[in-house]
Amino acid sequence: MSHSSRAALRRTPRGHPLVMGDSGDTAEGVTDPDMVALFDDFLGKGGCGCPRVPVRPQPYHYVLRDTEQQGLCLRHGHLVATSLQGANAALEEPISVVPNRHLERRRSPLIVGIRGGTRALSCGTGPEPRLSLEDVGLLDLFSGDKDRALPFTFYKTFGGSTHTFEAAAFPGLFLSTAPEQPLGLAPGATAFYLRRK
Repeated sequence: MSHSSRAALRRTPRGHPLVMGDSGDTAEGVTDPDMVALFDDFLGKGGCGCPRVPVRPQPYHYVLRDTEQQGLCLRHGHLVATSLQGANAALEEPISVVPNRHLERRRSPLIVGIRGGTRALSCGTGPEPRLSLEDVGLLDLFSGDKDRALPFTFYKTFGGSTHTFEAAAFPGLFLSTAPEQPLGLAPGATAFYLRRK
């Protein structure tokens, strides 16, 4: 099965295909202008994969919500999906992203973290994925080598209004939420809304 055929079969937890507009095209056909800006800031318009110098850009920060409007909070060292309204809104944990300069730019490979980019979200390096937060800076991972950054990288696909995040180190597994449960990885992609902070 081709990559585009597999992409067309991906479904949100509610069972809806990820499509754009009225054309029926898969989510991969949509350009995310915010990601174009992020990659241009870090890698320049040519996208040679070399960090820009001497100015060192900063991570982009986003509020992330799933389609049930659950946000992420940090609970016992794990990111947990929960309803964050009223007094709980202050507990919301924004995500931070920088590009992975070693992987195909067109796939929007993002190194993802929290706390302004001081902690990174890792899938682990073992044979089985294990989602965890590590005390490593996103900018250090951006500047480092390919092997070091891979476990922290997620391919972001944009469907026109929602986004999915596929683990680069574990193809076919996506960031996934369940109410009051830690953020996980699953074959079914959770669709997320992103709002730049």
